Amino acid sequence: MNGTRGLVIAMLAAFIVGCSLGLAGGIVLARFVVPPQAQLLPRPGGPRPGGQRGPGAMLERLERTLDLSAVQRERVERILEESRRGYAAVRESTHTAIERELTPAQREEWKQMEERFLRERRRSSGRPPWRGDRP
Repeated sequence: MNGTRGLVIAMLAAFIVGCSLGLAGGIVLARFVVPPQAQLLPRPGGPRPGGQRGPGAMLERLERTLDLSAVQRERVERILEESRRGYAAVRESTHTAIERELTPAQREEWKQMEERFLRERRRSSGRPPWRGDRP
């Protein structure tokens, strides 16, 4: 009986240590090994690099998969456009709110970070920048 109890405790301890090491290894990989660009790759089933993106791609997929009628397509297209405008407004207000919290030096660094992001995005995708009102 005592040997069985010791075996169960040892197995439980080994399981807990294994889980802890796996969790710690995953955190280390995510933070220090996996490049940040890899975290931005599309999900399976989503748009592929170099492929079409945006509401047009989604609309085409919905139309093809769900066999939308012309009326449905028009309504869904309007919904997607309204969503895009709403998202742009939220993004803009978030950007403005962040800028209000920054010192002048931090604001300058923020602008430089944004410009680097825009240059990288243009270079990697050939798409227009996410903020049309900034260079």
